Amino acid sequence: MKRNKISLVLALLLSSHLLQAQTAKSFRLQGKLLASATGYIYLYYPETDGRWKLDSSLLDKGNFVFKGGIATPTIARLSYAKSMTQVILEPVPMQVLIKDRDDLTRLSMTGSKSQHELNELNISLQKIEKRWKRVIDTLMAVNKRSNVAYQTLKDWVLDPYFKEVEETNHHFINKYPYSFASAYILQVFARELGTDSLQYFYNRFPAAVKQSRYGKNIAQQLAERKLGIPGVMAPAFAKEDINGKKLSLTDLKGKYVLLDFWGSWCVPCRKGNPHLIKLYEKYKNMGFEIIGIAADDRTPDAWRKAVADDKLPWLQVLQGDTPLTAISVSYNVTAYPTSILIDREGKIIGRFSEDHTPLDTMLENIFK
Repeated sequence: MKRNKISLVLALLLSSHLLQAQTAKSFRLQGKLLASATGYIYLYYPETDGRWKLDSSLLDKGNFVFKGGIATPTIARLSYAKSMTQVILEPVPMQVLIKDRDDLTRLSMTGSKSQHELNELNISLQKIEKRWKRVIDTLMAVNKRSNVAYQTLKDWVLDPYFKEVEETNHHFINKYPYSFASAYILQVFARELGTDSLQYFYNRFPAAVKQSRYGKNIAQQLAERKLGIPGVMAPAFAKEDINGKKLSLTDLKGKYVLLDFWGSWCVPCRKGNPHLIKLYEKYKNMGFEIIGIAADDRTPDAWRKAVADDKLPWLQVLQGDTPLTAISVSYNVTAYPTSILIDREGKIIGRFSEDHTPLDTMLENIFK
């Protein structure tokens, strides 16, 4: 699994979906930018309806003030000229002192408890980065000389570094389960965690943190992970197939059905098609069917050509290209190829990726 870099700890996640509006609570951020700073300083933050607001304050001898409404403590971006940093706003009066106009990260802030807690984590992460700087710089130098050598070395060299960062984040979340900063960090790294670990950390949050924008995002990720997993009933769908006929999953009840999520552009998918053809020919007369679900809604001609070129004999549909119509959303498919096996009663019994070995074994046991 690809790991997030340490800079993600400070990354501002610009959520594309709107959260349900909550009661606004007033905040006031008063600050001073030292040295001869003129012009405007900017604050970018999410309001109670989830929409992001860009506010500005004209510097008066380096002094500035921002006022607004937020529902819960939230990450915001503070920027001046070409420098930017992030702070956690809380619905309270806050003060910030910026010592270097060219490096806003060198600030001190009071009033925000969450910011104080996040500072503790950042100090720990900075110490890790400092210890590893020479190793990382050496690895980057290797990359300039030979990308092949870099690719060979990077995981082996950096795994201990990423593990230390991961353990530091987990320690922080365990230490401050009541902190909105913990919810923010957990949201950033949620996709790096297994479902059980993510659920464990989330369960420790109090109700107020769970109701924050970050808590809600984590809850949504947990809900999505329960889609399309073995043990749950397969979501029904109906689509027009490649021949223009209506195809409904419920029409195939009584058969074992393999949903093959693929795309004409997906090299591993295309390489795996000959093996799927062998499986289909072996089991099709024993109550086995395949539905190819292609991520080619915007390139239907390429989809039809791929089906013809690969001589795919099973049912074919397009997955849909919006969250409301995409079959992939219902099954939480985010990588291709992904295949999902459904039993005769409509229950999901297997989920597979590029490696067909587990699928082969399951089908052999079913049809032996």
